[in-house]
Amino acid sequence: MAESIPISIPTYNFSVETYHKMADTGILKPTDRVELIEGKIITMSPMKSAHAACIRRLGDILRHLLGSNVIISEEKAITLGTHSEPEPDVAVLKFREDYYEDAHPKATDILVAIEVSLTTQKYDRVTKIPLYASYGIPEAWIVDLKKKIIEIHQKPVGDSYTTKTTYKMTDTLTSNVVEKLAVNRIIKK
Repeated sequence: MAESIPISIPTYNFSVETYHKMADTGILKPTDRVELIEGKIITMSPMKSAHAACIRRLGDILRHLLGSNVIISEEKAITLGTHSEPEPDVAVLKFREDYYEDAHPKATDILVAIEVSLTTQKYDRVTKIPLYASYGIPEAWIVDLKKKIIEIHQKPVGDSYTTKTTYKMTDTLTSNVVEKLAVNRIIKK
């Protein structure tokens, strides 16, 4: 039997700059549901109505609770370094008068990154949460619609968070940014 020789297949890691040029030239269409994660263009899952409703509900609740001291961003890009531009379902941003008109928010602008998961729990836990931690985003949530729980990840060190608190539907969650929010207001039965 012949010995197998490993074949190296070249890959290309896209920068945020190249990713934007691909959109500007029409290679990526405005209707493409993609995000740039560590140089790779990742196709996002189609959004089901329960997922979309949770994002809208959460956005409204956070705007009401936090007022005009922050910006609540829904499904908009954030720039993390030179090779990642994820689109968290919801992000709580530091307030800026220009609403980040000249550039997407960077890690230092983000107070909380929130992912709503109906079919993407593994991707959010294995890829998105570690990415947010590695850029020092102080807090990241996973709203797990299947299990009807919210995980709040805090205190980033390296590519993980040192604190994870899980809240059930009957709980009232608290975070470093949002205090005393009933989980059942976010996740409906």
